Amino acid sequence: MRMKDRIAVLLSPRGESLGVLAIVDPHKQVTEDDIFALHFACTLLGYELAHQRSLVEFEQGVRQELVDDLLTGTGSYGTIARAEALAHDLQAPHWVVVVHSSAAFSAVTAAAARCAEALRLNILQGRNGRLVVLLTAGRPDPQALHRRLSELLGPATCAIGIGSRCEAPSDFPQSFAEAQRALNVRLHSAAPEGASAYDELGFYRLIDAAHTGGTVEDFVREWLGVLLNYDSAKKSELVRTLSRHLETGGNYDESAKALHIHRSTLRYRLARISELTGYDLRDVNTRFNLHAATRSWRFLYQESAR
Repeated sequence: MRMKDRIAVLLSPRGESLGVLAIVDPHKQVTEDDIFALHFACTLLGYELAHQRSLVEFEQGVRQELVDDLLTGTGSYGTIARAEALAHDLQAPHWVVVVHSSAAFSAVTAAAARCAEALRLNILQGRNGRLVVLLTAGRPDPQALHRRLSELLGPATCAIGIGSRCEAPSDFPQSFAEAQRALNVRLHSAAPEGASAYDELGFYRLIDAAHTGGTVEDFVREWLGVLLNYDSAKKSELVRTLSRHLETGGNYDESAKALHIHRSTLRYRLARISELTGYDLRDVNTRFNLHAATRSWRFLYQESAR
């Protein structure tokens, strides 16, 4: 068909549109021989593109099979050689990265590949259920990875979990499990968008385990229930005050400054907390449990404390 100054033919060797081949003809001088050559070139190019697509799909299948074997710990024999055949060196330290997003899976897959390229990460890419999985040679920076991926995905939400260091192919299953736990911590936090690395979770590893078992909410209610009910009824901030005071190690000046209140107001609130709960805030065990409870509360319900 003629399109302005061009004569174009659709590349569709097997009923699938792969592109358009055209002759630029501003003076309308194309002959029948030119049209024949165009059709012939279209046929050849169409089959070549279909062949190249088949090769790409085959390589993707091989990569996915290798990623599956590494994540499950099966078929470990020859994995290094299989990776070398795909131009990837598995002998360098690796980290498992999992990506969860509200965007379409194909969009996340493409964005993750572009993100890795932009950050100069050498990766093996695959999937596990609805998660995009990246096996990265070198530890990615969590914040840089999330920032770049979010830019590529636009308005879609995105959360990332990063596992521990893999020195050998046999380490991948554990790193994958840890990446999923790090992602789970992120998704169940008050700030579900972002990236969490397992080796940076610290206390939140325990919170994740307790949350999975359904006990963390009970622990928070046990130690903070009276204060939470009081704050809800009186529109006060006793739990937040206690949390900030414990985070500063009990320093009155730093606590008051962080809360933007006077030192005397802080003392009044702490006295009110002791009166309502019966807790002795000077007791080491009490302070320990209250600190754990307030950190859990902040993790589950408030702005991320990390």
